[in-house]
Amino acid sequence: MPPNHPAEITLAYSRAAGLVAIAHGEQYRWAHTALEQAGFTKRADGSHSAPGPDVRTAAAKLLPLAHRYRTAVDVSARPFLGDIADRIAVLLPGTWTAQVWQGDLLPWLWDSGELVQTVEHQRVPYAAKLTSDTGVELLLVERGEDPQLGYLVGALASHLEFDNSYDNPYAPSSIVLPAQPDLAAEAITDAFLPAYDRALHARRLDAVVTALDELHAEYDDVTAIWISGRSSDGTVLDGHGVMEVNRTFAERAWRTFRPVLTHAPGLLNQCGAAVAGRSADADIVVQLSEALASSQAALDAWRHSQNPAAQPSARLLPPAEVRTRLGLETVPAIETWLAQRDAFVRIARSAKPGGPAQPPAHGAVPSSLPALQRPSHPPAPRR
Repeated sequence: MPPNHPAEITLAYSRAAGLVAIAHGEQYRWAHTALEQAGFTKRADGSHSAPGPDVRTAAAKLLPLAHRYRTAVDVSARPFLGDIADRIAVLLPGTWTAQVWQGDLLPWLWDSGELVQTVEHQRVPYAAKLTSDTGVELLLVERGEDPQLGYLVGALASHLEFDNSYDNPYAPSSIVLPAQPDLAAEAITDAFLPAYDRALHARRLDAVVTALDELHAEYDDVTAIWISGRSSDGTVLDGHGVMEVNRTFAERAWRTFRPVLTHAPGLLNQCGAAVAGRSADADIVVQLSEALASSQAALDAWRHSQNPAAQPSARLLPPAEVRTRLGLETVPAIETWLAQRDAFVRIARSAKPGGPAQPPAHGAVPSSLPALQRPSHPPAPRR
């Protein structure tokens, strides 16, 4: 079969569903047409199942139709990947579900190993996604055509938490799994998931610290203006000028603080367990958690306003005005997080799964910043 044929059908045997067909390729609709005319039924996961238990009869009926619609047919020597994923899922710790997944895999991958190289340079007709009840998502693919080569498993980064995971310096490395589902589940549990937890913790910490350090610089600049009553070029500000400064700061602060609202909850969950028995640190974790909770409504309002399906009333205000209003609402939380920045970094490092956090190659997380000045809150801008 020529490589990268415009339309292809891969046939695999499933103990549960019999002969399963997976349509793929740039012109996959040709393959769908051939399967439908051959009597195959589309399944919920996007694959097709053969009509009846007679595999040879179903395949014989499909082949001439596939030829008519310029679709190549390949019979896999492997068992259906969906069956393998189901068997692995029940053996993993906690509650996991498995589903077959087709489409563009690269934007969702968070990997620095063989899996991302495979997806980049080879056609992967389909994969399986393993999802835990804690939100962890893994991608399982076949490693070549030979069943003895086993499988590859890597991480998917949540699109709700991260915008772009390609070539991320914190990405964990995918691992090769044995062909046997029980051994594959053991390798995921003992090797991959611990590495994933460490990588996620480090990535979240980097995102939060980067945001806090940007906020600190912005806060110092606006503090100097509040105290002096002059703009950065020395111009004396009247009441209107002060309100414009406040608006500008609030809008920027909302943009910069959102990563803290997004990534810090997962870190604080781990920190809470790490500081058990250390009352002073436990108090800091509680204080930071309460500051986040006070801003949760603002984050929910922003996400709702960005949802294309939101009611028109949620999108009446210009985005800049929405950011300004939400930024002003979160100023007390921002001040709390800036004041406890160094303590948070220390606690979060101690809470990293498997030991102290190691920074990526591009540099260490700074250990401290100058002390935060604490002026009174800026006045709310007038409408």
